[in-house]
Amino acid sequence: MSITEPILQVNNLCIEQGGQRVWDGFSLSLTSGERLGISAPSGFGKTTLGRVLAQWQKASQGTILFEGQPLPQQGYCPIQLVPQHPEKSFNPYRKVGASLFDAWQPETHWLERFSIKPAWLERLPSELSGGELARIALLRALDPRTKILIADEITAQLDANLQKEIWQLLVKLSEERPLAMVIFSHNKALLEKVCSRVISLVK
Repeated sequence: MSITEPILQVNNLCIEQGGQRVWDGFSLSLTSGERLGISAPSGFGKTTLGRVLAQWQKASQGTILFEGQPLPQQGYCPIQLVPQHPEKSFNPYRKVGASLFDAWQPETHWLERFSIKPAWLERLPSELSGGELARIALLRALDPRTKILIADEITAQLDANLQKEIWQLLVKLSEERPLAMVIFSHNKALLEKVCSRVISLVK
């Protein structure tokens, strides 16, 4: 794939949720290492779009191409989603460390970079706060095989200082790997600061 070609190409995507069409003919392209911000009001369907891009659910129409090819139906998906409510992405009956290590085996310095205490990994999701789970969910999604990160309000449950640290780290990773990102947020100031391009959607 040429550097100038998109790593992600979404064409004429239509998504239905609860019997209603929430996205109709949506298209976008994303290049390797690009950080695309999408700002839209609550209820617009950002979370649903993220789930479809990461293959958590199916679209009713349209195509999603990764490096010019359909996404693999088996094995590791190169597009990973970190949801706004991270508890929904963990098995409630498994320790969070088991869920993390199912994906990859991050070294200790990764835990330190995300301010994750090793003791948290021995707990069930219900025994951790939303902010603690958000950090572990984010680290899990950053498997070295991940080429695109879908971030749905991922730092909303963190304090201001940790939010700043996390975004500085993600921007650095985006530039080093490179790692493309689609970032959903109500915080337009954040998007304008960390993204290379921002789309504002209104009804």
